Amino acid sequence: MSKAPRKWLVLLALFMLVVPFLLEGQKTHGFEKPIVMALETEKDFGLLKEKTYLFSNDDIYWIKRIEAKKNSSPYKLTLYIPGRNGVFRYTDYQDSKKDKIVWKIVKLDEIETLPLSTGFIETSGKNLWIGMPNVYSQLGKGTMEEKYNLSKEIKVAKDEKGYNLEVTLPVYQGLISEVWALESDAQLVPWNYKKMSDVWLALDLTSKGKWSYDGYYIKTPESYLPHTAYSFWRIPENYILKSLLYTGESRAADDMGYVMLDTALQNQNKQGYWDTLPLSTWLQKDYLIQDGFFDTRFNIGAADLFLEGCRKYGERKFCGATQRFMNYFKSHAVKNKYIVRGSRDGWLVPDYAHPNGNKPTHVSLNHQLAEINYLYKMYNHFKDPSYKELAENLLYGVTNLGSRWIAKNGDLHYAYFGNGEFGRTDYPYLTYNDLLETQKWHRIIYGSDNNEINILINNKEKWMQNNNVRNPFRQ
Repeated sequence: MSKAPRKWLVLLALFMLVVPFLLEGQKTHGFEKPIVMALETEKDFGLLKEKTYLFSNDDIYWIKRIEAKKNSSPYKLTLYIPGRNGVFRYTDYQDSKKDKIVWKIVKLDEIETLPLSTGFIETSGKNLWIGMPNVYSQLGKGTMEEKYNLSKEIKVAKDEKGYNLEVTLPVYQGLISEVWALESDAQLVPWNYKKMSDVWLALDLTSKGKWSYDGYYIKTPESYLPHTAYSFWRIPENYILKSLLYTGESRAADDMGYVMLDTALQNQNKQGYWDTLPLSTWLQKDYLIQDGFFDTRFNIGAADLFLEGCRKYGERKFCGATQRFMNYFKSHAVKNKYIVRGSRDGWLVPDYAHPNGNKPTHVSLNHQLAEINYLYKMYNHFKDPSYKELAENLLYGVTNLGSRWIAKNGDLHYAYFGNGEFGRTDYPYLTYNDLLETQKWHRIIYGSDNNEINILINNKEKWMQNNNVRNPFRQ
């Protein structure tokens, strides 16, 4: 165990007396909940925030965050990694063309600093998944700007029993510095098992995404404000977490899946959803939607992860999170729906909403299908008939329109608008995969295919073939 996390064991008795949210390990569905500790310490330079998860398998996750109020000398911590033949496994571009990401492995015996990247340290006695030390400025509205040039490489020094790592976190007024790690005595990822190496190659927490004290961040699109070339925003749906939960089969996935869900839980608002905090310039222009809005696709994605976490960990608070979202989504659907007439009337649910009001928005086919899939999955797990009824209302909203979803070029229309018109260019394969998922759930729930969904699947598939669209996620 490294020196930094070891002090938590010394402080454990104190925490049990003074920290009300210290959690005792409890077994649920065979998974024993970790002990969670959080500490905020006022320093001369500002605030030091620390959080640690002690897992029953003896793995430890920890994160340290400095919120500096003035300039000061750097904050340093030393991690001791026992064992021999240490390596650092990380992802990088294969060459200067920067068109392919590959695994690169360096030997700790041959380097003095680690590459500035998130990666895995593996020795004969210890394993770490360690985040790249990051420095940010807060831009507001759930957005941070990376200060890459201020980040310091982790120093490596070898002794007779292992390796000393020195982590340096710069302390500058108004900036945030962070580092995190997951430690284990066992291998965190079985690299040679199935396609684990390829799966983890796609999980970028260095350049395209960041794991932070309060959640998962991705590069900010130009249509979001605030925006800079180096800004990241906290997205409700954690794509890394999705891979961890649905791929599983590793200690890293099981441990960090819990940590990431527990962190995202803190960002669920009182209404039951996860806000998109930045301003979307096009949503503001088209629908007068301000910052802090509700996005159905991101939220369905987040709620689905909590449903999967509920199933995987048997954790009540994860189950409660997805049920609270369901209650909000029901109210959103009832309040804002477009009714599509048919033998049984269906509903189309607008993609976006804002608590302060907005113009009625369009309904993207992919959003609607994702909602249907989530509702059927919720019904399949909780057996609440109201979930199935709502799923059917939304399914009829799609199927009552039938072939009207098909564009003149054979592709599907991206969206339905409240005036009855269709339009915009659909994604190359996203909606196709959503349709396959809807058909899968229709078979599970009713024992048969839905004919209208089959028509849409066949048309989209034909268009994809004619346009040489490669689907990397074909089910």
